[in-house]
Amino acid sequence: MRPTPRYLGLIVLLAMAGFAAVGFFTIRRDVEDLRVISQDNILWSATQMEVELLRFELSLAELRSDLTEEALEDVRERFDILWSRVFLMSRGRVGQVMRGYDEGFGSLKKIATYLEEIDPVLQALHPEDIVTIERMQVELEGFQQELRLYTLRVVRADTVASALVRDRIQSSAQTTAIVSIAAVLLSVLSLFLILRENRRQRELVRLSRQHAEEAELSSRAKSRFLTMMSHELRNPLNGVLGPLALLDQTELGGVQQRLVGQAQQCGRSMLQMLAGLLDYAEMQDGRLFLVRAPFSVAELCNSVREALASDGAADLAVKVLPGTPDRLDGDVDRICQIFVHLTEYVLEARPTENVSLSFGHDGKALVGEISLGTGDATMDWKLDLLMGLSDVAADQVSADALRPLISRGLIATARGMLSLEDGPGGRQVIRVSLPAAPVKSERIRIHLETRSSALATIYQAALRSERVTFAEPEDTEPVDVVLVDTTSVGEDPLMSRLRERFPGALFVSLGLPQKPDIFDDVVEIPSDVNGLRRSIFSRVAS
Repeated sequence: MRPTPRYLGLIVLLAMAGFAAVGFFTIRRDVEDLRVISQDNILWSATQMEVELLRFELSLAELRSDLTEEALEDVRERFDILWSRVFLMSRGRVGQVMRGYDEGFGSLKKIATYLEEIDPVLQALHPEDIVTIERMQVELEGFQQELRLYTLRVVRADTVASALVRDRIQSSAQTTAIVSIAAVLLSVLSLFLILRENRRQRELVRLSRQHAEEAELSSRAKSRFLTMMSHELRNPLNGVLGPLALLDQTELGGVQQRLVGQAQQCGRSMLQMLAGLLDYAEMQDGRLFLVRAPFSVAELCNSVREALASDGAADLAVKVLPGTPDRLDGDVDRICQIFVHLTEYVLEARPTENVSLSFGHDGKALVGEISLGTGDATMDWKLDLLMGLSDVAADQVSADALRPLISRGLIATARGMLSLEDGPGGRQVIRVSLPAAPVKSERIRIHLETRSSALATIYQAALRSERVTFAEPEDTEPVDVVLVDTTSVGEDPLMSRLRERFPGALFVSLGLPQKPDIFDDVVEIPSDVNGLRRSIFSRVAS
């Protein structure tokens, strides 16, 4: 079904309005002509002038027979009436029309001239002046024939004019009928087109809704698949990183120590990429939320440096600018992800010595700047892709676009800004500004309740920070957080004893306990150090 042009309805309405206007003005013109003919009544005026001439002649005949003053006054009165009739024939639209009928004959002009001549005669006339009366009677008889012929001409002309008006009215009626029929047909056609367009629009809406639902289902399926695969891959990877951490605590040779370190770095890099994929899936579903907590800028700098070291960028210059507050409020893990993704994306096209990363603060936001050396065509293309300015199809750059997509999504979630600026010496600067208010530094005391000293050592190494101190087993001073290994024997008696010993502390379960309600928080995967750190800092801060 071909779509109906949107302007067709307007054209139909304008055509109907034009037809209606034509019919209206046509009928109005004919009615106006008929009204003018009725008002003017040229035939009546011509007949009245002939009648008044006859009456004037009769008054002269009575004067001739009576020879009285009363008869003379009647003659003069009739003369005045006749004169007024003739005078009106020379004025106005009626006079103009009547003079038009007299062109070439001169009857009206002759009568007017004669009446002007006898006006003084009548004023000086005496009732006994029979000779003058008889002479005027004879003269008026000639004008009687002139007026009769003039009246006949008016009758013929009036008949022709009336016939023309009647013909026009009939033609106007036919035109109006045709216009009305055309307007009805156009209205029916317009209604049909509107109904067809409405049906087409409803079908398009239905198809759009169906496609939107299919796209939504497809997007959810993809997101669920990414989430599932991320979790499925992270579990065995965490199972590898845990034993590697334990192996790193043993006495190893130099070569074995380097191999274990490389394996840990690669595992952490792989874990970071899986976390990015999971974050991307959550961003697609609108389920990505930030966990704000106080963090150290120095620790952020170290975390970024360690994450980049796994990709061979151990010598990358990462520094904190002077004057930067020691602690800020924000989601440190997400911030670390942002700068790791951006820096690794840049290092794909730039050697480490040409790239540097610095952190500062402008009073309201954490500002991270990645400074690059002089660019080339490859770097310009990657920067356009990073800023979302590339016009290359997404399916052609899917591998390259993953890190920029994750970075931009995280920056948008954090309500930050990403910009590309010109730096000193012709360098290019990728500037990321993330809202982060300075916070007062506070130390957190943690008590570890684990089944072995080796496991406690692992957690101490993972949570090591200038903000964190660990209480000794025999220490009785108050603590802020108690980490409990749920594999310990006798969960209920243990928790009763610990709560009595550490009242007011935050109790976090390392692993899924049998009774989660007796804990303040649960970290289901004990090797998820980032999740554990977020739980501790966010709960203590709140």
